Amino acid sequence: MSPSLDTEDSLLERLTPFRIREVLLVSSHFDHYVLEESGHLSELMANEYSSLDLSQAPRIIHSPDAEDALVMLKTRKFDLVITMSRIGDIAVHDFAQQAKKICGSIQVVLLTYNTRELATLRSGGGIDKVFVWSGDSMIFLSICKLIEDEKNVQHDIDYGNVQVILLVEDSRRFYSAYLPLLYTQLLKQTTLLMGQGANAYEKLLRLRARAKILLAVNYEEAALHIERYHNNIIGVFTDGRFPFQNGERSTAGLELIKNIRKEHPHMPILFQSKNEELREQAEALGASFLHKEDSKLYHQISDFMTSKMSFGDFIFRNAEGEEISRASDLRELRQCLKDVPLDVFIERAKRNHISHWMRTRTEFTLATELRQKKLADFPSIEIARNFLIERIGQYLHMQKMRRIQDHAPGEEGSGFQRLGSGSLGGKGRGLAFFYTRMPDLRLSDAFPDVEIIIPKTLVIATKVFERFLERNNLDHFVHEDFEDEEIAKAFLEAKFLDEEVETVKNMLEFVTWPLAVRSSSQLEDASHQPFAGVYSTYLLANNHPNIKYRIKQLIQAIKLVYASTFYNTAKDYVKATPNSIEDERMAVVIQELVGTQQGGRFYPVLSGVARSHNHYPVEPLKAEDGLAAIALGFGRQVAGGGKCLRFSPAQPKRLHQFHSIEATLRTSQRKFYAIEMDDNESDLGADDEENLSKLDLNTAEKDGQLAMVGSTYIAADDRIVDTIYREGNRVLTFAPILKHSKFPLAEILTHVLNKCQDYLGTPVEIEFAVALDPKRNIRRFALLQLRPVVAGHEEIDVDFNEIEEEKLLCSSSLALGNGVIDNVQDIIFIDPSKLNRLKTRDLNPMIEEINASLSGQNRPYLLIGPGRWGTADPSLGIPVSWSQISGAKTIVEVPMEDIHVDPSQGSHFFQNIVSFNVGYLTLSEVGDMDWEWLNNQEVIANHGPLTHVYLDEPIKILLDSKDGEAAILKN
Repeated sequence: MSPSLDTEDSLLERLTPFRIREVLLVSSHFDHYVLEESGHLSELMANEYSSLDLSQAPRIIHSPDAEDALVMLKTRKFDLVITMSRIGDIAVHDFAQQAKKICGSIQVVLLTYNTRELATLRSGGGIDKVFVWSGDSMIFLSICKLIEDEKNVQHDIDYGNVQVILLVEDSRRFYSAYLPLLYTQLLKQTTLLMGQGANAYEKLLRLRARAKILLAVNYEEAALHIERYHNNIIGVFTDGRFPFQNGERSTAGLELIKNIRKEHPHMPILFQSKNEELREQAEALGASFLHKEDSKLYHQISDFMTSKMSFGDFIFRNAEGEEISRASDLRELRQCLKDVPLDVFIERAKRNHISHWMRTRTEFTLATELRQKKLADFPSIEIARNFLIERIGQYLHMQKMRRIQDHAPGEEGSGFQRLGSGSLGGKGRGLAFFYTRMPDLRLSDAFPDVEIIIPKTLVIATKVFERFLERNNLDHFVHEDFEDEEIAKAFLEAKFLDEEVETVKNMLEFVTWPLAVRSSSQLEDASHQPFAGVYSTYLLANNHPNIKYRIKQLIQAIKLVYASTFYNTAKDYVKATPNSIEDERMAVVIQELVGTQQGGRFYPVLSGVARSHNHYPVEPLKAEDGLAAIALGFGRQVAGGGKCLRFSPAQPKRLHQFHSIEATLRTSQRKFYAIEMDDNESDLGADDEENLSKLDLNTAEKDGQLAMVGSTYIAADDRIVDTIYREGNRVLTFAPILKHSKFPLAEILTHVLNKCQDYLGTPVEIEFAVALDPKRNIRRFALLQLRPVVAGHEEIDVDFNEIEEEKLLCSSSLALGNGVIDNVQDIIFIDPSKLNRLKTRDLNPMIEEINASLSGQNRPYLLIGPGRWGTADPSLGIPVSWSQISGAKTIVEVPMEDIHVDPSQGSHFFQNIVSFNVGYLTLSEVGDMDWEWLNNQEVIANHGPLTHVYLDEPIKILLDSKDGEAAILKN
């Protein structure tokens, strides 16, 4: 099994449990002024932490004397005390002892800047360490990090096998100056090893796993650290002269090296001394020598860490010491291993250099696994090398699948990247979560003959949107109303920064496949209030031979997705939520489209939506069996409420929608969406369907796609056969897949839905697409979106059997929503007997006008009408947008007089009904509604089949989510 990066991330999160967040600084006002001469200490600390990519800096709280400090220690939690020597009437050692009585094991550090004072000061008596202030605020960072390292080292070795750097030095002045240099180098080197693509969270985790620095001020402390941590020490920096067995010995450093060399002949050691005469002896013991007063001290430390402690490139050298190849990361190391001579490989492998180098890069899982392997474990050296190459390859693949990388210019990068800071938005969050969990699903094991992917994705985070608005003075669209075309024009004329355009160009140099440019707003797909289908999505051919045209179209698409944030539909939608349009921030998901190119067109053989919970299960189906809705071509057909096929992944052969030949012919899909690949130069506009084609089934048959999803109706026999290789009318039944298992769609959906529901802890909805091409052996399933389904509300207890029939306006056992609604006095209804199905679109302006008027007066209403509300097909119902009926508190769908129409589960319109907890009733018969009572109420407006009535008293709407029942009682 390949290494688990999820385990590694969990491991990294557990590291560094002790962190210093609050520091009490005790000093006179004058000393405090001296310390802050170059700026406020907390601010200086924050700047130092920020410059080294560290997390939140500790806060420094000042106390002017010991008495005040002791009071503060009793009333407030501190993690560290730093004290100067002049702190009032209490001596500093007495203060330290009293502080420890109050706070137990708290560390007390003495800081001095007076040279004469240094000779008289000592540790002990409550003082844990003594440091010297030389004007560099990095000393505070070094003190905090050193104490954190001492506290965390055993824990982090036990959990993460982290590495250790040992500094042996008794000169307070020297280690006070040296530790800031060492920490700066360590943190910068660790950051460099992460590469450009690491995201902020990953950097933070990796910095937690950096090597810990331990300070020993005498031989006994140094020997104890080496005994405890010898397997984890990657380098020792040692003085030449320091205390040794209760005295001071000028050769203590050399003695220490000799002791280390008994067990660790190759451990990197830097011997530091002012005595040049000791150089030869140190080097004879295999240590590097550095003069303490070397003018290039900082540079020499950096060189030592890079060349000796594996912070630099991994270099393969031959027996003569000549460089053969080098690797700066695991990918390059894997490539080098394929070509390096075996004798060179043997030399590096037998000394554990490779695993040591990996540990320096905090790749602990892989390093630990490889450290346990010996060359002798393999039948041959060649097999050992191939094992290492394969293991690194597996690890890199897992790493790529687990990481949301920051976009790095000039690199193709991982399959999921982000650009800019801020939120990924709703779609981006769902996709990112699923992307990082893909390895856990083990889909390749369950479905070995299907390629299951998340398409390559780049998310432009919300801060880019905010800067775009601010830089181009577009903020006024938040508060002022304009036509959508005006908004689109203004956004198209606005400018991106040159570097942002360059990023788009860089991406398109690697991506020449058709693209989707999707909205991913901060509020979109939130578990409490999904904004389904509110904003724009553009599909681009992205195939023009001149990259300038491809850049132009992609930039236009991004701008128009931004613009859709302020379109009237979006604003109306937001008004119906607790949110404000000012709260909205837009990210953009740029994603490779899934499909195949046939006859100058590009589209998937099927796409759709699937839910783990079915709101309307028909026996023997259960709610937990889920529901899927699929269509030929792009998923806009499903999301827009057009004709598609609904089925349960648990029982894909049971198709209630196709219960008869007549029903199959009437309800099956006849048109599909595709991209025309030669339409790659035109400018985009506010209509995001303008560059799409809606084609008939004959086109799909010519393209060779219908055979995998189609059937044939033979009129003479009044029967449907599951093939298109017969004379007759083509019917889109998906029988080859759902009945004859030519592709395991239902099984994949069941597997993915169950796993995702477990991960999110709530019912989920996914969008997906499938590409099939037997000639090219393409069998691909792609997950395009993952979102939680809005949680249900508290159940109510209603006994519908006890309601007297004469009190009912209507009732339904196919209902959504929960609770009692008793503040509705307005009803808008459409009489099915008066409706012309060819003119349903004509009703939209009137409905929108009434909705705006009632919403402006805060008057919720009941909406009743035939067929499917919000359908994309006007012949199936009333093709309103959500914003045109956003004030409806409950919606009732009554049957059409001449055709049967299923409720539109899976559409964006339906998802909005669920998310707003709007009551939703489906009636089985036209006569289930008391039309006579409705027609006898006070009429406010009448437009053909559309009537608005007002009631003297509110009606009562009862909704029971537990049993899916509802009743509306007359007033």
